[in-house]
Formats: sequence, structure tokens, C-alpha cells
Amino acid sequence: MLQEEIKRIQSAEDEAEEIKEKARDKAKEIIRNAELQAVEIKQKSLQEAEAAAREILAAAEKESEHLVAPVKQRTAEEVETLVNAARSKQEEAVKLVMERIVNIHGHS
Repeated sequence: MLQEEIKRIQSAEDEAEEIKEKARDKAKEIIRNAELQAVEIKQKSLQEAEAAAREILAAAEKESEHLVAPVKQRTAEEVETLVNAARSKQEEAVKLVMERIVNIHGHS
């Protein structure tokens, strides 16, 4: 009877050890899965953040184009006005130079 009790206790201890080992394995598996999920969540969050940043950048570029377009138009108009003014003054300058050349050489 004593040996039966000892065997039963030993069997219970073996079973308890097996349960502990399975629990350790299960805990390791849970930790591995949690780490993998964390990596996936991190990658997904990073991808979402990058996509959001690209959208914000595209919207900012589009907005800046709307703001810059009128400035470009005004600048082009001012450049054209200045070029036209320079051309008209160029013609006057050429006439003055020609008159001086003619007057210096005595041709009238």
C-alpha cells in the first residue's frame, strides 16, 4: 500500500512536471506570437504613416501650386512689360548713337 502511494505521488509529480513543461512551451509560443504581431503592427503602422505623409506632401504641393500660379502669371506679365520697355528704349538708344556718330563725322 505504501508503494502504491509512492507511485501515485511520483506519477502526480511527473504529471505536474509535464504540465509545467507544457505551460512553459505555451508561454514561449504566446510570447513569440506576440512579438510577431508587434512587428506586423509596427510595419503596418509605419506603412500607414508613410502613406499619410505622402498624401499630406501631395496636398501641400498641390496647394503651393495654387498659390504660386498667380505669382508666376504676374511675374511673366512684369517680365513682358519690362522687355517691351527695354525694346522701346533700345530703339531710342540706337537712334541717339546713330545721331552722335553722324554728328561726330560731320554727316548731316
